[in-house]
Order: sequence, then structure tokens, then C-alpha cells
Amino acid sequence: MLNFYTLGSIHRILTAPLFASLLLCLFPAFASADSDLPEAAGVTSARIELLDHSVIFGEITDIHDGEIFVSTELMGDVSIALSSILNLESNQDIELLTTEQETLALSSLTVVDGELVLDDADTMALDQLDVANPEEWEQGHGYRMSGRTTSAFEFNRGNTDTDEFNLDLETIFESRRDRITLRADYEDSSSIVFTPVPDGDPIRESTSTADNWAVVGKYDYFLTDPRNYLGVNVGFNGDALADVRRRSYIGPYFGRKLLTRDTLKLDAELGISYVDTDFRAADDDSYTGVNLNLTAETQLFDSALKLYFRQVNIVNLSSMQKSIYRTTVGLRFPLLFGLEAAAEATADYDGGAAEGKEKLDEALKFRVGYTW
Repeated sequence: MLNFYTLGSIHRILTAPLFASLLLCLFPAFASADSDLPEAAGVTSARIELLDHSVIFGEITDIHDGEIFVSTELMGDVSIALSSILNLESNQDIELLTTEQETLALSSLTVVDGELVLDDADTMALDQLDVANPEEWEQGHGYRMSGRTTSAFEFNRGNTDTDEFNLDLETIFESRRDRITLRADYEDSSSIVFTPVPDGDPIRESTSTADNWAVVGKYDYFLTDPRNYLGVNVGFNGDALADVRRRSYIGPYFGRKLLTRDTLKLDAELGISYVDTDFRAADDDSYTGVNLNLTAETQLFDSALKLYFRQVNIVNLSSMQKSIYRTTVGLRFPLLFGLEAAAEATADYDGGAAEGKEKLDEALKFRVGYTW
């Protein structure tokens, strides 16, 4: 039978700190229900209060281009404009690079009333922050080099022998002030058909199904706002089946980094180009056109897959029908030791091809290569 002594003992047990701690361990939902205890949910190391007084908990992964990037448990990766932050508390060790190229090593990150609090109790405006945990090249020392090379082979033997070889290369050198991009592509394929002949050797007929190459070089100079840049591109290409011995183009452009997250990037460029085409048989041609380029890349499934897109347009101002449009869409996924595989679809429309030649060239390619 329960008496007052027994009830008092139960009350003391229930209110004991040890029992309360056990309850929090056994029922973490109790802790997550209290927004003042984010660490109890095992989610965050930073508390960010915005100007509208909404609060976000998460781990700070990067700061650049006027935004702070946060990894949260409920919303995934999010970006927040630095100008929209009212208060921030983080116990993360962090190194910051300011817009004046000053490096700050902080044991924690604290923002009060929209200003960064430094270790010596001084404050700094958030718009003076440039990059978090900068690499050497981000501090103005040298270039960051990245790139990839892939190839595709096909050898079929039977009634029809088919040989195909494709190689492409891209490498990028980027510093805080400029960026150099080099691309090259080569494709050669042929088909051999054997026609039986009574009482004789079969007739061997070879037909070229692809014979083209392209080399592109770009130089970008970043402006005061590094999301904006001025550039110039130079390109050369040839296509035997389109009767193009050599086509060259050169021209300036203005570009902007529309999206700059590590998991989602988008560059857009608008400029003019002078195009000169040397045909094998047809009359040579040249014109001035508008150049519009789009380059995008996004990471899927925690960077397990990379979806990329590249669109190059050269609009002929004197004859729209002779414009050039090149579209590339692909999906890359890593293998081992820096190797990667890719499935890629391309559609090249060459309105300036010689009379009687096919203007649209479509292809689906499966590649294996190396990235660095």
C-alpha cells in the first residue's frame, strides 16, 4: 500500500538530476522539443538568428561571395546572406579572410547585432568577410588547378567493322584575380562494310562517320565584385563531314557567376565574336555574331554524382540561319583512384555548314577518364 513516505521517495527519485538525464538519453525527443538545447539533438554547433528573428541551427561549412553556407539536419545545405544575420553563436574553430586580405584565426564565431565580435572585443562589419578557411590560392598565392580527361573507344567486328575513338580534355587554372580555361576534343570514327562477290574476295568499302576536332581557350579577369568578370575566348575547330577545314572565332565578353555554391555552380557570359570559316570545297565565310555561353554543374547524392551542362551559342547577326548552337549534358560519377565514368549527350547545330551537308550532329557517349 502506498503511503506518504513512499510517495515522497518516488518524488525525490523522479526529480533527481540523474533520473532527468536518463530521461533525456532515453527520449531525445524531449530535448529536441526545446529550441534552446540544439546540442542535445546532436544536430548543430551554431545558432543563427536572422533579422526576422527566425532561428537556424546547423554547422557552418563555408563563407564566400557575401553568403554563409550551413549544413542543417532538417533542411539540408542552405545559404544565408550575411546581411540578413542579426546574431550568431558558433563554437567552431574558424579562419576568416577579409576583403582586405587580412587573415583572422578565431576559436569561435560570434555575431551580435549584425557585427562580428573579434577576440580583442573589437567588431567588424559582416560585409568585410570574404572566405572561410581559405586555401593558399584564395589568399592570393598561386593558382588552383583542376581538370579532367576522358576517352571513349568502340571496336565492332562482324558484317560491319566499326572503329571509334573520342578524347576530350579540360583544365582550369584559377586565382583570386583571374581564371584560365583550356578545352580540347577529338573524335574519329569509321565504318567498313564488306560486300560479298561471287568467286572473289569481298569488296571492302570504308565510310567515315565522324572526323572532327575542337580547341578552346578562355581568359577571365575578375572585377571588384569577384562574381563579375571580363573575358576573351579563342576557339578553333574542324569538321570534315561538314566540309569545314578550319573555323576560328575570337571575341570579348562579360560574365557573371550566378550561383557559386560548391554543390551548385552557374556561369553566364554575353559578348561578341568574329567567326571565320575555311571550307574544303565551298566558298569561305566570315561574320560577326553574338556569343552567349552557359556553364553549370551540380552535385547529387552527397557528391556521388555530378550533373553538368554547357551551352555555347554564336548567333550570326547577318543570317540567323547560319548560327551555331552546341549543347552538352552529362552525368559523371567517381570510380577509384581519381578515375571517373560519364554518360554524355551532345547536340551540335552548325548552321554555317556547307550546302548539302548535315547541320545537326547528335551523339550519346559513355566515357571513362581521370580527374584532378
